[in-house]
Amino acid sequence: MKPRRGPAQARAAGRLEDLQPTEQCTDSEVKNFLAAQGGRLECLVSADGTVFTVEGAINRRVARALAQCVEERVGRAEIVNVTPTELGRWRDRARPRSASEQAATSKEANNTVQYIFGSAIERKASDVYLDIREDHAAVAFRTFGFSRPFEQFSREAGMELATAIWAQGDNAQFEAGRVCDVAFDFEHDGRGYRIRGNSMKEVRGNSVVCRIRDPSFVLPLEESGYASEQVRQIARMCRAPSGLILVTGETNSGKSTTLGSLMAAMPRWQKIVEVADPVEVLMDHVTHVEIQHYGEDAEAKLGESLTALVRQNPDTLVLGEIRDGPTAEAAQRMANQGKRVLSTLHTQSCAAAIPRLVDLGVSAPLLAVRAFLAGIVNQNLVPVVCPHCGLDRHKDERIDQWHRSRFGNAIRFVSEEGCDRCDRGVAGQTLVAEVYPLCLDRTGRPHQLIGAGKLAALEAYMKNRKANHGGYLTKHEHAGGKIKAGLIDPEHTERIIGEFDAGDLARDDSNLVSMRV
Repeated sequence: MKPRRGPAQARAAGRLEDLQPTEQCTDSEVKNFLAAQGGRLECLVSADGTVFTVEGAINRRVARALAQCVEERVGRAEIVNVTPTELGRWRDRARPRSASEQAATSKEANNTVQYIFGSAIERKASDVYLDIREDHAAVAFRTFGFSRPFEQFSREAGMELATAIWAQGDNAQFEAGRVCDVAFDFEHDGRGYRIRGNSMKEVRGNSVVCRIRDPSFVLPLEESGYASEQVRQIARMCRAPSGLILVTGETNSGKSTTLGSLMAAMPRWQKIVEVADPVEVLMDHVTHVEIQHYGEDAEAKLGESLTALVRQNPDTLVLGEIRDGPTAEAAQRMANQGKRVLSTLHTQSCAAAIPRLVDLGVSAPLLAVRAFLAGIVNQNLVPVVCPHCGLDRHKDERIDQWHRSRFGNAIRFVSEEGCDRCDRGVAGQTLVAEVYPLCLDRTGRPHQLIGAGKLAALEAYMKNRKANHGGYLTKHEHAGGKIKAGLIDPEHTERIIGEFDAGDLARDDSNLVSMRV
């Protein structure tokens, strides 16, 4: 946990930031005490008797003895908790470390890993970003779709942190010059989390992104933010005896969460097998198979698993993501064998999934077969306006009037100042989505349009169908209902899904605003 510091401790930590190397305690007795502890303690003793230490790094007996030694030699002693990065920044500024000293920092770097990911979880962050540059490194958290700066330190400390993150995984090693991945379990406040990270070379250093997932968290589909008719359509799609069902969207659009919701809702009497990299949520009624996408012989192992899947005879195969040719071929092969296949795909709309699948090697004529492609879902996550500090009017009167002319007078805007019950005016996220329930259309028209490659006509056809006859709400219609109810900010929404046109605003349905924060 992040150390709790009162006003006096905060002032002392400020002294640490201002401390110069010559101001550390040079008394020989204090130095001898520190050396006698079997190496460098995770602390710094300043010339005025302040002992800066990482919370929990020194046991109480040693801390008492150190304080007594400092008080006897300096005349006063005060122990102040600081964060690992605060202490590391001072050491980096004090002097370059030798190779032996750098080797001795692994424990300190591991403590920094605990501190950073613990802080990210407390702030409800979905991702941790570590950007390593030529002369510094910076950590930021992604919370409710926004990246927020957290800590900044030296390049060397950033490399040590990246190495320590990869050391948490099994058989994983951080290599600055190549793409590398890691996955590991992390415990905080008695709860277990799953971390998966990726690093790639950047012209000035490295870009590291770590996704945080609570494997015990499964969100019921009814509470995820879909409109009630969309929930019914998705449930009916998943009852189709076979075919490919895709949950699509951009990065950080909640696809994996939705996939977990669909798995959780499946009947316990069915045989369900998930193949993922990595497995994020464990369920008793699901057989989970983990294959490292960038691991050695990953493609061959995927092929072996698919061969075994035929003998497993699952009712449903869940592929964590269709990301390349081998995974696309796997989805195609199993759907062709009459299995129900659920997966995710990176696209910006339902219709865009069609050419994306073709690019990945799925047969274009096969996509026109009704029994093969059962349905497509596309979704985005949009920030929810804090109910306590949200603004009833935009600060720019022209912008305010423009939005009111389109969405009515109940609209609300995010307050960037925020309050103590939100994160800078954002209280959470909700889905805005569109659903193509292709297998529910008895006319065969959608698959005919797919076969002819007429995707614009497909979008128009689905939009013009009534929702209770197998059609769908556009994503903008769904979002518009939530804006009219004052749940989401129109400006933030348009930045995520694009601008609205007159046709998007015609529908006014209370079912559009079902949501969970």
